Amino acid sequence: MSNLMSYLKKILPLFLICFSVMLFSQEKAISELSFTGNKKTKTRFLHYLTKVKEGESLDEEKIKLDVDRLKRLDGIAHASYTIKATDEGYKVAYDLVENFSIIPGLRTGQANDGSFSYRVSVFEFNGFGRNIIYGGFYSREVFDSFGIYLEHPYLITNKLGLGVNYQSLATQQPIYFPDNQVNYIYTLKGPEFTVFYEKDFNTRFEFGTRIYEEAYQIIEGDPENEGKEGFIEPIADKVSFRGQYEYIDLDIEYHQLKGFQNRFVAEYFTGDIDILQTEFILTNISSYYKRIGKKGNWASRLQLSYSNPIEDSYFAPIVIDNQLNIRGGGNTIARGTSSVAMNTEYRHTLIEKNWFVLQSNAFLDAAGLQAPGEELNTLFNSNHFNVYSGVGVRFVHKRIFNAVIRVDYGFKALGNGAGESSGLVFGIGQYF
Repeated sequence: MSNLMSYLKKILPLFLICFSVMLFSQEKAISELSFTGNKKTKTRFLHYLTKVKEGESLDEEKIKLDVDRLKRLDGIAHASYTIKATDEGYKVAYDLVENFSIIPGLRTGQANDGSFSYRVSVFEFNGFGRNIIYGGFYSREVFDSFGIYLEHPYLITNKLGLGVNYQSLATQQPIYFPDNQVNYIYTLKGPEFTVFYEKDFNTRFEFGTRIYEEAYQIIEGDPENEGKEGFIEPIADKVSFRGQYEYIDLDIEYHQLKGFQNRFVAEYFTGDIDILQTEFILTNISSYYKRIGKKGNWASRLQLSYSNPIEDSYFAPIVIDNQLNIRGGGNTIARGTSSVAMNTEYRHTLIEKNWFVLQSNAFLDAAGLQAPGEELNTLFNSNHFNVYSGVGVRFVHKRIFNAVIRVDYGFKALGNGAGESSGLVFGIGQYF
């Protein structure tokens, strides 16, 4: 016993010293977490969404991830943070600049028959201050279309949400038969239900189901359709299942982007597919952005699309189009079962004020298409592959979500494929 007491007396001072070092070297926790600048966005929602919590040890890297997460919200234009040390702990404050989030939209252009087309819309991108998206559109592209949307990406948890939309689409679509082009009215009507899941800061998933009717009907009275009444008019009741994986690693500074983004979409179709033979479509879109100095932004995109082979049918699902993949060529200039499209552009800020930015733009677009019934290696055949180059301008409002008016003029630089030799392209939002 005496030996034990003697041993304890020897180690007790050392134990007390170690305990004191551990006690006083403990890092102070976050005593207060606050948000400033959010007039519309609910503070409770921001606490719900961000990962840093009061009572936790200070982790500045985690705070920076929260700032990037906030920048990605449709209702937030910009975010920053400050840290203040006090006797009670650290006070962390997120400073936000909100977007004006009720956005009317107007898009004009030329329809496939050469007539004037337009699309008007109104969307709320920060509904009830909780980043809920709802709204709708009406468009006239030879025929009338409309759609209504409701999405709550964080309805169930701060990672899991739901969405629903209904679309009634009707547009003029050319179908390219051998030695004949027939103009159809294409209609698609039905609802879609979507589940949103955010696995982590960089990774998101979507799972959707659409129930719809799809139909092609020859347009009566169209001069280009004279003598073509005997062509088939397919109609089908279908169900589609969509899975989407998205990886995002972007640094967003208002209209300037830096980093990488990839989206993969797999769609599977069931129902009547005798003539409309599309059973699946696989699409992968990779985008890369690089800042060049203070005013330059280089952006590049690679789009790959592939569907199941189609036999004895020309109702192919993949198209080459001004608004989708190649600027200057025209509307729905070709159809096929697979495609590759490469877009690269340099955006340069000419004027930047507190809320307004004027950008110039120089671009190079290239796209190839596999026509129905042909081999995959014909993608780069000179009859199916085109290269367009051009210039454009961007009018950007820094405080309104996605408020970018773009005007591009492209001209054909290479290729013998279908499409115009040059043309103007108007749109809302950056091309990519």
